[in-house]
Amino acid sequence: MKNLLRIGLVTIFVVLVSVYYFANLEISLDKTLLTISTFLFAIFSGFFISRQSSRYGDIRKSDSVIDGNFSAIYRSSSHLGLKFQKKMGELIKVYYSNILSNDSWDYNFTNKTTTLSDIHALLEKNFGGKTLTSLENSALGRIMMSLGAIQQERKNLVALYEERIPVFEWIPIWFLAGVLILTLSTTVSSYLSLLDSVLKGIFGTSVLVIVILLKRLDSLRLFEGIIGEHSARDVVDIIDGRK
Repeated sequence: MKNLLRIGLVTIFVVLVSVYYFANLEISLDKTLLTISTFLFAIFSGFFISRQSSRYGDIRKSDSVIDGNFSAIYRSSSHLGLKFQKKMGELIKVYYSNILSNDSWDYNFTNKTTTLSDIHALLEKNFGGKTLTSLENSALGRIMMSLGAIQQERKNLVALYEERIPVFEWIPIWFLAGVLILTLSTTVSSYLSLLDSVLKGIFGTSVLVIVILLKRLDSLRLFEGIIGEHSARDVVDIIDGRK
């Protein structure tokens, strides 16, 4: 996916440079339009990139808290018996299997899943009404605290998930990007001038890169893979004994 994006951007750059060099696109438009569109595009894109970047960081933080608590639940379960820990590990792995197999970080709250209720049922079945040692009581209390923390972070994720850029806000961004590229193409002469064509190609491609960056931030795919993928695999590795 990352390589395809790079190839696509290079292709767009080469196409723009070729068009700017071989085609005489200059027409009499007021260059003030270029200034205005640049100013408005900078404001809109800067605002949304800042907001979505903050959202991205908040989601990564909440996701890490959930992963840390699931890891703590599994390790605390060792004090309640290896057989119980194995069952707990199987339930937790279902949670992460949903994420990794569907390539969807939000699968467990956009679809009906039963991981948390299954864990509560497992605790009730094994320890409901039983007298436990102080160590077992401590481990059980830690598990219950982690379950509460997971539930709280899950609510945060649901709220953050809804804060995507709506369609009507994408419209001015794409409109301004289009106007910016159009006015750049027609008001700045580059016919048979390689340097001017390259500079215009860089500028036009940069505008598209900004929009793509915003789109990837909005869909939480800024870096390679899904958000929290490495943290999720780390929890699975702990359960499988690889860490």
